[in-house]
Amino acid sequence: MHKKAIGILFIIAYAFFPFDLIPDFLSLFGIVDDVVIATFVLERMIKMSPQFLKDKYKLN
Repeated sequence: MHKKAIGILFIIAYAFFPFDLIPDFLSLFGIVDDVVIATFVLERMIKMSPQFLKDKYKLN
């Protein structure tokens, strides 16, 4: 639960933090980097989840 909360906090903080890797005013590229970072964090959260949840939701 602790790792899950940290992952969600990272996603929310990155979405609202005024400094991005690529600024959002650069149209498509600014939004794409936000999506890539959020996807990366979600993937890490899934990899850290217990095996029984991965089996239940067929994530392996």
